Amino acid sequence: MVTAYNPRSDAESQPRVAAVILAAGKSSRMGEPKQLLRLGENTVLGQTIENVRRSVLREIILVLGDSAEAIRRQLTLPESLTLVINPSWQQGMASSLRAGLSAVSHQTQGALILLADQPFVHPETLNRLVEQHCQSRAQIVIPTHRGVRGNPVLLDRSVFAEVMALEGDVGCRAIFANHVQGIVKVEVDDEGILLDIDNQDDYQRLRNVNPNPITE
Repeated sequence: MVTAYNPRSDAESQPRVAAVILAAGKSSRMGEPKQLLRLGENTVLGQTIENVRRSVLREIILVLGDSAEAIRRQLTLPESLTLVINPSWQQGMASSLRAGLSAVSHQTQGALILLADQPFVHPETLNRLVEQHCQSRAQIVIPTHRGVRGNPVLLDRSVFAEVMALEGDVGCRAIFANHVQGIVKVEVDDEGILLDIDNQDDYQRLRNVNPNPITE
């Protein structure tokens, strides 16, 4: 059993939010599966999952596609995690969003969309996004750092259908313009929302960044 967080006393009254981790891409610019690159004592994807486990998020959905079998062999995935294989991953990110959101339980009221190659996002940042959704019931919650928009993005269930109708290599940002009044931005002291590992230069530059800045 995973005991990755200490829920607050009012947790049962809060809207449930799932974590949807997108990790289905080919990593063509990296030349090897970036999900499995070493990052300290962990891997890039392993650290992303660990950050989610240390947050208040209870429902975790991982979407794999390319290199799915290699990733499953090399990572020890939490028993509580729901694994989804996207057979259409070559069609782009929109197909992974559909696969991930389709797996969100019916009683869950929102989904935090995380990118597997962003292992530096603090668990506290994830908690703040969930808290903001609880307070505002916004359609979309976006983190910013020093005014710059980053990831992950929290989607209310009311926009799931619109996101699942997207096609090609586009993400949920494609719907932002349709919901200007329904977006809430949260300023966070977390540069991790802006850092991703897209190629070898990124990896060499970021591999020594502390991926686990947890304060107990």
